[in-house]
Amino acid sequence: MNHTARFAVLAAVLFAGAAVFAADADRKVKTVTLKDGKVLEDAYVLDKKPNGATIAYKDGCMFIKFSDMPLEIQQKFGYDPIKSARYEKKQDEQKRLREIEQAEEKAREKKRKADEDRHYKDRRISQQQQKVRKLELELEEAQKKLDSAEKTVGEDRAALVSTLGSQQVSIDNPWGIGRTTTSTRNSAVRNKLMKESDALSAKRDNLAQDVIDLRLKLEAAQKTLDAMLQNGK
Repeated sequence: MNHTARFAVLAAVLFAGAAVFAADADRKVKTVTLKDGKVLEDAYVLDKKPNGATIAYKDGCMFIKFSDMPLEIQQKFGYDPIKSARYEKKQDEQKRLREIEQAEEKAREKKRKADEDRHYKDRRISQQQQKVRKLELELEEAQKKLDSAEKTVGEDRAALVSTLGSQQVSIDNPWGIGRTTTSTRNSAVRNKLMKESDALSAKRDNLAQDVIDLRLKLEAAQKTLDAMLQNGK
């Protein structure tokens, strides 16, 4: 690097250092006494806006409007009441717009949540309606089976009474080949016929209990559905 270039670099460094020193010195305001009597010692301006400045001082940091500062500080930082008023008006307008935007966003969020709640309730109601319908079909089918069993038991009991009153009866061969005729006075035969009748009666009783259980389940499910529909209004 030649002599001329070195001189240019040194001059640039000195100029930059002087600018930083001047800017730093410009920010220092030492002691500031506000209009309300509050004293800020070792004050230093961190940031400046058209209507005031953020000042760090011995005991903390705060934003202070130029209108609350002494005249010499106002003049030092070029305070312009008209520009300050315009700036504050613009700030107020931006704040108002932000509040409107926040209110609209809050309303949208509230509506979104209400829609989700409505969808969730509708889905639960639909599921409950399907449950009620399923129980209705199951009850209908169980009632048909019970009615059929009632008829079968009645017919079989009548046939049993008629058979026991006769002298002879045809039963399954004990060796599994065809049927054989024997006397109804045979106690084993009578017991077999009675057991068959009792088995049919037990099956009928189980079907009757199934119908009762399904009716209770259906009543409970319908009551739940009615409550859900009432709350959904």
